[in-house]
Amino acid sequence: MKFSVIIPVRKICEYTYEAIPYFKEQSYKDFEIIIVSEADEEKKFYKTKIIKVGRIPPAEKRNLGAKYAKGEILAFIDDDAYPEKDWLQIAFKNFQDKEIIAIGGPGLVPKNATFFQKISSKVYDLSSEKTGIRYKKGKKQEIDDWPTCNFFVRKNEFMKIGGFDSKYWGVEDTLLCHSLSKIGKKMIYNPELIVYHHPRKTLKQHLKQTFFWGMWRGFFIKKHLNQAFNPLFFIPSAFVIWLTAGGLISLTNRYFAGVYCISILLYFIYLIIAGIRTKKISFFIPVVFLMLLTHLSYGIGFLRGLFSFRNGPTKQTLNPSEKLKIGAKI
Repeated sequence: MKFSVIIPVRKICEYTYEAIPYFKEQSYKDFEIIIVSEADEEKKFYKTKIIKVGRIPPAEKRNLGAKYAKGEILAFIDDDAYPEKDWLQIAFKNFQDKEIIAIGGPGLVPKNATFFQKISSKVYDLSSEKTGIRYKKGKKQEIDDWPTCNFFVRKNEFMKIGGFDSKYWGVEDTLLCHSLSKIGKKMIYNPELIVYHHPRKTLKQHLKQTFFWGMWRGFFIKKHLNQAFNPLFFIPSAFVIWLTAGGLISLTNRYFAGVYCISILLYFIYLIIAGIRTKKISFFIPVVFLMLLTHLSYGIGFLRGLFSFRNGPTKQTLNPSEKLKIGAKI
């Protein structure tokens, strides 16, 4: 069984040089690496093919990588992540079960992560029981959605469903998993299938990423309500609305103001409990503060996507000035 490891990049960077040695150390040796880059690259790496593309979204880079892949299994990993040495070996054992169509694993914080990166990852870990296992080692279980920072799928089935739909940059992996689920085979979360994934380095980058996720999730639910409805996705937006509208109403109605103040108190108790769950004194205040900002950022982004026009929350991407081309087919 051959694996094709597909890595979309803007250009070769320090994370690429960090990751390549970990691929060299893989205990399972039957694999190739396909780097899909926007830049002209002259570098040569172990078992690596580099494909030059224009300014296209990550989903389309992954589609193009799949097109040139020779492996039976596609292994998607982000450009700012690197795997454990038995990453491919564990995937190989799982795919011996013919009923398994895809496998996902956690993206743990690298040992060299900064303090802020550890806080960022911890906030995502604590924000939801459903998605928290993406950032820590949970229990092995069936899944119906998984991000492509650490995701394996059989190539034949991937090609049959047409790969990723890049119209939904930010939730294209959700749509892919939904399409895969219709085939009638299992998708598995294996906590031993580990990669180390660098979180965003700064508060601005963290909040921009969270807003981005919320925005495209809101738009995706608007377009595919029957496929993607989950009340949990609406909670941050409901909090944003309650925080603003409730605050204004409280100014004119003292009885409502009492209810409003109690609700805010309960929310801060929730934040305090989240801080305690970190089990680290140094994490307590940063996690409480960042979790509040994360909920607000995601909630505002979700509303932005939910009430966007039919072509999407932006004309092209989160940053229209990039003028990325969307629509490449595999």
